[in-house]
Amino acid sequence: MIVIHIDTLEDTAGLKKVYEDLDNVTLLYNATYDDVCEELERNDDPIVMCLGHGTPNGMFDQHFYGNVIDGTMTDLLKDRKMIGIWCYASEFGKTYNLHGFFTSMFISNFGEALIMGYGFDDVTDEEIFGETDLFCLKINTFLREGVPMDQWVGLLQSDCHKEKGFVKYNYDGLRYFE
Repeated sequence: MIVIHIDTLEDTAGLKKVYEDLDNVTLLYNATYDDVCEELERNDDPIVMCLGHGTPNGMFDQHFYGNVIDGTMTDLLKDRKMIGIWCYASEFGKTYNLHGFFTSMFISNFGEALIMGYGFDDVTDEEIFGETDLFCLKINTFLREGVPMDQWVGLLQSDCHKEKGFVKYNYDGLRYFE
């Protein structure tokens, strides 16, 4: 599995829990757009995991100046399964007809909870980070145990802390594209 982890803010450091202790991982940590393209061109691994912040247009680079994943590389992604964990990754996946598991808007820090305007202003960064850690550990478990990716959304949604509004919001936005 190719893992592209762009660690931009305090809330993205914990994303490493998704791929910790997994075998056969090629890690591109804080890579550039060119680094990502080169790796995707030379490495035919069927799974690409992308972790960080982003928009429907792609996943941001480390400095938020541009993207390390964007629509120009769909030819390098279209025949693979993706795991896209960034805000609006599902919109990116849908736009470019990509396959795999994607998050939509995913509240990963207090600032995002406030900006969303859904009344999530009563949570703390620590609570949000804790729930994000649980999410990451569940994905890691699915990968280690070989749970088929098309089952992840249902399993996660049935097991989330629905009493916490921001958690339900995050999990309701999960998508799998065949």
